[in-house]
Amino acid sequence: MQAAFGPPATIVVPSVILGALLAGVLPTCLYLYVEPRGRLSWGAAGDTRATRRAPVIVRFTAWSSFVVGQLALPWLLLPAACALILYLQAKIGVGRTVGSAATVIVGVMAIIQSLLAFRLLPLGIRLLVRDQQIAPSLARVARRNAVGNGLLLGLSVTMGWAMASAPGLVHPWLRVVLSWVALRPVIVFAAALLLHALMLGRCGVILAEDRRTDG
Repeated sequence: MQAAFGPPATIVVPSVILGALLAGVLPTCLYLYVEPRGRLSWGAAGDTRATRRAPVIVRFTAWSSFVVGQLALPWLLLPAACALILYLQAKIGVGRTVGSAATVIVGVMAIIQSLLAFRLLPLGIRLLVRDQQIAPSLARVARRNAVGNGLLLGLSVTMGWAMASAPGLVHPWLRVVLSWVALRPVIVFAAALLLHALMLGRCGVILAEDRRTDG
């Protein structure tokens, strides 16, 4: 029954793996360019050129900032897809109030995610170069992203559960298309951004402690 309502695992799993590998190419290249140039700012007494590096949590958070930040603009394709789905609902005559509202909500959630991710690229660079000026704002950014993506994750999971539990709530065609094209990607991205926000908050604590020590 599940295979009839979604792509088979033999297609989904390799596609996800390939997409993850491709998505990591540019962030890794940017990280390898910036990270060695920022090591001097992380110097401490008694270290050497080989050991002078940012903490692991800072380096991983910076790299993941590049990963999710690069998706900010391409992620706007999801609202465009939702607009197309909304148009097709009206065109083929399967539009319902609940279905149309769900499509619009998912599109708006994707736009919010894009806005939240957009600022992460420069933040990742400033983390690697130990820019202590961002310490006060880093906690606010982390808290805003955590709350925002936590709410988006809860709302999107609830929507998916509602459509699966009440098949008559939306048209079967819309349920399958909206779930695979937009809703599931929004859930995955919200979970990734929520995890990143938690790491960003920890990096803010590290930079704040460094600022107090230097002060």
